[in-house]
Amino acid sequence: MPFQRNAINSDKVSKHEAKSSHVIRAGGLLHVTGWMGDVPETGKIIEGGIEAQADQTFKNIAACLEAAGSSMDKVVNRRLYVINIKDLPAIQKVTTRYFEEPYPCSTAVQISGLAKPGALLEIEVVAEA
Repeated sequence: MPFQRNAINSDKVSKHEAKSSHVIRAGGLLHVTGWMGDVPETGKIIEGGIEAQADQTFKNIAACLEAAGSSMDKVVNRRLYVINIKDLPAIQKVTTRYFEEPYPCSTAVQISGLAKPGALLEIEVVAEA
């Protein structure tokens, strides 16, 4: 069978400035593009610091998964890119609002910058379709 990938976009999140889909379904997996704390109505990063940005980021991811017929409880892998690694405890606090044990596999990497001014983190996930 030839390789197939299908793009899925949500109308409940801001439009990406980059040339990328919100979600790609390939096989039985959903690959969700990296999200920051974009407010859907404006596309700007939410104010209020790292916890507010983490919460909005997970809301964006949840909306994309919903558009693809999946949900946060089907996430198997999470990649977190953060400006300040010392923000991890605050991010983990927010994470527990969206995930229960067993938690998804996770990688956290400190980086020097993100594509949107004021963004403190970016998260991408892989989930079961």
